[in-house]
Amino acid sequence: MELTDKQKAVVEILVRAERRSEESPTYRELAQLLKCDVRAAYQHIEALEKKGVVERAGGQRGLRLTTDFMPPRGLPVIGRVAAGLPLLAEQNIDDYVDVRHVLVDDDAFLLKVRGDSMVDKHIYDGDFVLVRPRHRLDKGEIGVVSVGSEATVKEVHTFPDRVVLVSHNQTRHYPDQIYTRVNDVRIVGKVVMALRFL
Repeated sequence: MELTDKQKAVVEILVRAERRSEESPTYRELAQLLKCDVRAAYQHIEALEKKGVVERAGGQRGLRLTTDFMPPRGLPVIGRVAAGLPLLAEQNIDDYVDVRHVLVDDDAFLLKVRGDSMVDKHIYDGDFVLVRPRHRLDKGEIGVVSVGSEATVKEVHTFPDRVVLVSHNQTRHYPDQIYTRVNDVRIVGKVVMALRFL
């Protein structure tokens, strides 16, 4: 289905409101966001309604996406991350997990853990870790770190001349991973929670 740029912008606005559990905008608010007049905003809604993308439920804030265009609920699961040796973290969305009861930043995301190197920190193979994007971590914080094209979850210690990634598995005794070329290591974010479905 072909949508104009303005129609796509309307859909993005409604998707964002839905994901944040906010009320839909009024026509006046929509016009301000689209940088057009109210009449033009109304015409965009009419066109989207004819295409089966939007429906009006009445009232000032009655705009909503039809079922087929409703966004998935929850946070995106972006690939998998290793808790062992680094593995490729695919930058595509595998799934969505609904954690609306948890207060998180809008840009937070989930990664699925593979490996057992962080079990002493209660992060197990198959868990989801909730990640807040960050470029810096305090020493000893648990984070997701990218080494080249691979990513891993570890306790991170950053020094001027090196980055040390520490595992926590007393049974397996994984060695620390030490990277002296600091530019090869990129901090992706801070792990703030591990989620496990029983």
